[in-house]
Amino acid sequence: MHAYIRMLMVGFTGMWVACGSPASAPQATNQQQGQATIFWEDTLADLGTIKEGAEVTHTFTFKNTGNADLQIQQVIPSCGCTVADVPSAPVHPGQQGHIVIHYHSAGQTGEQTKQITIVSNAHPAKQSLYLKARIIQP
Repeated sequence: MHAYIRMLMVGFTGMWVACGSPASAPQATNQQQGQATIFWEDTLADLGTIKEGAEVTHTFTFKNTGNADLQIQQVIPSCGCTVADVPSAPVHPGQQGHIVIHYHSAGQTGEQTKQITIVSNAHPAKQSLYLKARIIQP
């Protein structure tokens, strides 16, 4: 009887070791799975003084410094006066990308600061870019 119990214990122990114990199960990390990371050349564009009604374009340049493809998922401007062109294809690790912002100053005067929120698969998922301008009457 004792030999039978010992044989069962050895058998179960062997199956447990062969199948892997929970303590020895590999843990996935961001490094193994890959994580995109954005490095911006600048996050604030000072457009200077412009005449009301003018349209100004600024290009924000970034680099994917992570180890996974970077996908820009959404761009959320703070007002309808700002429109963005974003890359539709993923930006591979080590490559640069550009977000082109078009600012329409019609109907605005004085000091203006516009925020553009970028949503991506990078860490952190939401990042902000800013346009600053002083609008004068023509």
